[in-house]
Parts: sequence; structure tokens; C-alpha cells
Amino acid sequence: MVPMTGFAASPFALSASYASLLGVNAAYGTGLNGRLPTNALISSEYETSVTPVGATFAIWGPIFVSQGVGTALMASGALPMAPVAPMWMATWACEVVWQLVFASVPLPAKSADDQRKLVSLVPAAGMLVAAHTNMVAAAWRLTEHSASSSILRACFVDFPTGLNAGWLAAATGIGITLVAQHIPAAKQTLAGPNAGAVLVGLLTAYGTATTLALSSAVPGAALGYAAATGIACMGIEAPPTHAEPV
Repeated sequence: MVPMTGFAASPFALSASYASLLGVNAAYGTGLNGRLPTNALISSEYETSVTPVGATFAIWGPIFVSQGVGTALMASGALPMAPVAPMWMATWACEVVWQLVFASVPLPAKSADDQRKLVSLVPAAGMLVAAHTNMVAAAWRLTEHSASSSILRACFVDFPTGLNAGWLAAATGIGITLVAQHIPAAKQTLAGPNAGAVLVGLLTAYGTATTLALSSAVPGAALGYAAATGIACMGIEAPPTHAEPV
């Protein structure tokens, strides 16, 4: 999914998109009393050497809350929607599709071969790439509207845009590693014992470059991106534990 830079979002569409994101995440977070597989259950079956420790995923709390406030401000007209609303909606759509595809992996994992697992894992990784691309596009779009920035926008649009984009970069790395883990030719190079160190190095370099590029025009987005990158890298480098959802 390419960045939706030319799409004009409406207050209703933005609000409905955010509500859908929350609903799907709540459903798979709780499992709806056993009717759906939870992300924790799925991830415990599909562990990687680069999955951050469980506490790292608390970052979704600030992302959801700050984007929720930003959605309310934009939908009410307190903040303009044009700079980021289309890309936020595209990102949320990718995250919802990722969730549905990720939940389609065979359970238990040992019940299926690598080819069947890749049928779910490859498009799931693709959705993470698309989600990251759209949220980074939102951050760059904000640089074109830096003159209209305000404290409200910095806190509830710029910051959550950077925070979500930074975390999605890490999630994309985890998703690609999970794919490589099920491809014999790539397993040793992309999902081997040193995969964590490699991913941390790549995230640090990419995160630093992105943060510096955003810092002068949209410091709120730069701060969010840097925070997400730091949290992800510390989580990946921490002692291994049971995997959690990306």
C-alpha cells in the first residue's frame, strides 16, 4: 500500500478508522473468551531471536492514547486533518490487515511446514512494511506544514506520528526476521544468533538518520521516533523472554 498523500479524509472516516483499529486490537488482545487466538499465544509459538522483552510492548499504550486524542482534535476541527489524516488511516488499515493475517498462522506451529507458515508470514511482513512507509510519509508531510505547528499538534499529532513510525520500523525488522527464520537459505544470515545485534545496529542507524532529518522542522515527530527506536533497541538487547506480539 503506497502512502495515501492525495486522499482527503473526513472526520467520520478518521474516527471510524481509529475505532476499527482499537476494536481489532482489543479482540486479539483478549481473545474474546477463547474465540480468537491472542497475539501472546501466537507469538509464543513463533518466537524469534530479535523479539523484544514483553514490557517493551507497553509502547502501544502511549501510541493509542496520543493518536486517540489527536484523532479527536482533528475530527472536531481543533486541528487540521490535511497533513496526516490520510496516512494515519492507511497505516491503521495496514495494521488491521497485519493482525488478521498474523492470526491466520497455523497453531500449534509444529502442525504445519514452513511453506504453509510463509503463506501467512510473508504478507504479514509486507503489511508492516506498508504501515511503516505510510507513517513515515505522515512525518515527512508534517515537515511541509511546520509553520502551522502548535503545542497541541506537537503533542498529539507530531509525537504519536514519530512514535508509531519508529516502532513500526522495529516491528518490520522483527517480521522480516520471522520470515527468514522459515527459509532455510536465509535462516543463518538473517535469523541467526547475531540477528539481534544486526537489527539493533540497523535500527540505530536508520533511526538516527530519520530523527536528525525530522528534528529541525518537526521536533515532536523526531522525539517520538527517537523514543520508539531507543525502546525497541533496549528491548531487543534485553535478556530473552517469552515473545509478545509485534
